[in-house]
Amino acid sequence: MPKSTFFGLPEERRDRLVREAIAEFADRTYAEASLSQIARRARIPKGSFYQYFEDKLDLYRWLLTEEVPRRKREFVGAACLEGDFWARLEALIERGMAFLVEHPRLARLSAAAADPTADAEVRGLHRAICEAGVAELRALLAEGVASGALRATDTGLEVATRLVAAVVGPGLTDVVLQELGAELHEVLASDSLRKQLGAKRRRRLAQQAVRFIRSGLGADAA
Repeated sequence: MPKSTFFGLPEERRDRLVREAIAEFADRTYAEASLSQIARRARIPKGSFYQYFEDKLDLYRWLLTEEVPRRKREFVGAACLEGDFWARLEALIERGMAFLVEHPRLARLSAAAADPTADAEVRGLHRAICEAGVAELRALLAEGVASGALRATDTGLEVATRLVAAVVGPGLTDVVLQELGAELHEVLASDSLRKQLGAKRRRRLAQQAVRFIRSGLGADAA
């Protein structure tokens, strides 16, 4: 995690360091990412980097577990706090796609974190990040059960959470990529492809995903 000296930096210098670190980790694998490159682009001596973070892993861990999730929560905002359970779930799915469109570098960093890795140094971190996302979804579904929107299943909340995560995660991603006729790395690198995932298309896809989930888990489908 950042040292106190990091938070003592002038805001402009702190923001530049974070921005360049995000760019470096988004454009390269963890093993390929270079502290020297980050320091050069942030216009700080490499030696002074260690006044702010312990090492590359410390910076990477903070970005993935603190900074990117914070920015995504701010982006999602109040949209997922209004309406009934189904409206909130639909808004969450739509805003997740919008995040990809409007913040491609952050989305690339998040996507890299979700992928399996052969790098032993970060393998456990990647798994923990994926599990944190599942935990957030589990909490939302638990609220749905408590409100009566979702029926309690014989298989339990854990299995339901994993199945829904597959629908709104890799499943929905595959649908989006099929519609756009592109691979994920191409979408994240192309402004024109991301523009095709406009608000109207995002809402339609989110509605379809919610209808699918509701047909299996909704209390009104029992």
